[in-house]
Amino acid sequence: MDSPISSPSPQAPLLDYHQLETFVVIGVVDYLDLLGDVIEDVPVQLGQIQAAIEQGDMVHLKARAHALRGLVAYFGCVAMTARLADLERQDNILPGQAAATHAELQDLWHQSLAALRAWEKSLPDFTA
Repeated sequence: MDSPISSPSPQAPLLDYHQLETFVVIGVVDYLDLLGDVIEDVPVQLGQIQAAIEQGDMVHLKARAHALRGLVAYFGCVAMTARLADLERQDNILPGQAAATHAELQDLWHQSLAALRAWEKSLPDFTA
């Protein structure tokens, strides 16, 4: 039986701002370097998740969701982390859900990235 795909509630926070305090300590240059790597990597991993769903490869899906979850968790992206954890718990996802899941994750990533950019601007000493 296929499990329904759930989304984070609209009230769920996008970011854990306490997690982001680490980046204030390491400084803006290192933060931007790390974030740049993530910005490049997330679309690749989202494509791999979509491909795994299309192929019905649950092992690869769970592995990719787990890897991406760890990456975005480092940046405090709690809503995206929760959604990826949902994917990891799925027993079966229909290949026809690949495009919708990809679009949902992409949207969640763009919202999370916008929240990160807003957080950056909220710190007067943390501008490039």
